[in-house]
This record gives sequence, C-alpha cells and structure tokens, in this order.
Amino acid sequence: MCDSKPNTVTFIKVRGSEEILGGYNPLKWESSGGWGKTKDSFVFSFKNKNTKNAIISNIEITDRAFHCDRLNGPDFGDIIIWASSETTNFNSIVCKKRYHEKRIRDVAEEVLFLEDYELFQIIRR
Repeated sequence: MCDSKPNTVTFIKVRGSEEILGGYNPLKWESSGGWGKTKDSFVFSFKNKNTKNAIISNIEITDRAFHCDRLNGPDFGDIIIWASSETTNFNSIVCKKRYHEKRIRDVAEEVLFLEDYELFQIIRR
C-alpha cells in the first residue's frame, strides 16, 4: 500500500502501553527491496501523551535511512515493522539503535508487539 508513496510519516502504537514510535521518509517506498539514502529521514518516540518527553533522532548514516522489502512494513533501520510469519499481518516491531543519532527507547534492542500503525502521506498544496 505504500509503494511509490513519498513524504510519509508512520505512527506505531506499542501494544500494552501509551507509547508511540514512528518515522518520516521523504522518498518513495518500493517493495522491490534495497536501502534508501536521504539526509531528511528521522525516527521518533512518545512515551506517553506528554509531548515534552518526545525523542526525535535524525539519520546519521544517510545511505541506511530506510529499507524497502516486500516482507516488511515500514523499515527505518532503527524501527522495523515486520510480520512473524510470511503474511502481511504485521504484528511486531524491532527497535534498536543503528543508523540514527540517538536511541529512542531505553533498551538497546527489543522486539515489541504493535497494537496498530498508520502511515500518512504529506502532500504540499
């Protein structure tokens, strides 16, 4: 559903918490695979409804800003939505610090379950 869609923001609700994770990708998603290169991508987290506690982390390794793969949902390198089987029932999130400036969660690497996610395309008028 995201193929050929540029300028997208992904919001992920972590199951059993008030936490929201996500990221921004200015380039097109293509399920054909491969890494996307941009300096304008970032990931973020909100631990609760208080926006003062938000963490925003800009991309550091620009040739690893996002990854396209037909088996994954949105993949920002540090936040990956994936399915635990070969279906498109995306139900898991891998969250780890690899390519962005700072860690967006307290734990170095963790597999989480998602409650829901939404992807929006930003269109300039």
